[in-house]
Amino acid sequence: MFDLTGKLALVTGSSRGIGKAIAIALAQAGADVIVHCNRGRQAAEDTAEQIRKIGKQAWIEQCDVSSPEEIRAMFDRIQKAFGKLDILVNNAAVLSRCPFLELPLEEWNRIMNTNAGGYFLCSQLAGKMMAKVKSGRIINISSISQYEVGIGRSHYCASKGAIGMLTKCAAAELAPLGITVNAVLPGSIHTDFNSDVLSDPEFYKQCVAGIPAGRIGKAEDIAGAVVMLAADESGYISGACITIDGGKTL
Repeated sequence: MFDLTGKLALVTGSSRGIGKAIAIALAQAGADVIVHCNRGRQAAEDTAEQIRKIGKQAWIEQCDVSSPEEIRAMFDRIQKAFGKLDILVNNAAVLSRCPFLELPLEEWNRIMNTNAGGYFLCSQLAGKMMAKVKSGRIINISSISQYEVGIGRSHYCASKGAIGMLTKCAAAELAPLGITVNAVLPGSIHTDFNSDVLSDPEFYKQCVAGIPAGRIGKAEDIAGAVVMLAADESGYISGACITIDGGKTL
């Protein structure tokens, strides 16, 4: 079950954190993986090396997913090198905190261009490749911020809300082409993405208190659902938003 042998996956933002765990889990399931980074080339090399030790092939793509030009160039390279893409995991995202009344338009645009715009264009370009063979999996890593209010994070929450509806609309349009589109919504996951706040013992304690499972999640807690959604067995799942939060949103 969940055998991805022969599949090629692209995981954006896979040099570290949740993206890295997903890339490694896909390789463990049999997929070859294109590891993506923006600036962390050495970290991407480390991820790729771990994948190769599993016995699967790994390549590195570097681009800024807030830049349409760089995204298009990346997909052109993938098309020329491989002629296909079976699995796209949109994971690369940015986060900042700022009170709503003080939030600069430039920061709103930076978050939206990366988190929503990058997901859209990567999905569109991957979808065009997948449509040619009537098969493919697009998996968007969103957040429970898609549903929950975050004080000081209106721009981030709005971007995740956009990802939720993008997932559903793309799923409806691409289903006749054999392409599924789903989202995974992590709750509190301890990575370097949020280590600044989770390193505060009092804040960490407050977070755990609100989670029925009694702990903060790990990046690996997210990877299993992505492998499942990437597999043939998930062919009848599309437009789903799977929450992985230890029961926090209950």
